[in-house]
Amino acid sequence: MAKKKVVKPEENEEEELEELEDDLFGDHEIDIEYPKVKEDLSSSPSIEEDDTVSEEEEFELEEEARFPEYKHLDLSINKSAGKNDYELSIEGQSHGFCNILVNHLLNIEGVKVAAYKVTKIEPSKLFIRLEDSKKFKIKDILLKAIESLRAEVLDVQKLFQKLI
Repeated sequence: MAKKKVVKPEENEEEELEELEDDLFGDHEIDIEYPKVKEDLSSSPSIEEDDTVSEEEEFELEEEARFPEYKHLDLSINKSAGKNDYELSIEGQSHGFCNILVNHLLNIEGVKVAAYKVTKIEPSKLFIRLEDSKKFKIKDILLKAIESLRAEVLDVQKLFQKLI
């Protein structure tokens, strides 16, 4: 049997590259030449010491004024067993939002009891009991709670802007 010649992998790769170059370009060598550019520094405007910009001073682009992105709640109101009892189903909200909304509801005149329940199985639920359903409307109570919550958020936002 004839023995095969052992070819080193490096030599094999170099030979393949040379064959590819010969196939693509023939026997011609390709020389890449870049045009020579003369820079005339004397014609450029001089920078005075007052106009220099240090590396620390960077220009920041101001963001365009955008409208606030609101997250709308999926809310459904159900009349519960009692005469003045309501059950609100809020999808996609956790303890944080429900807790602060209940706190604001409790500060509104006409709300006797407000509580919430959050489970992973079903949407968050708020339970509200009004003092008198003829005198107080659930939609008006909810609007007052939302307005007081919005005012508190704006106050906190102003405080954070002062810190910055």
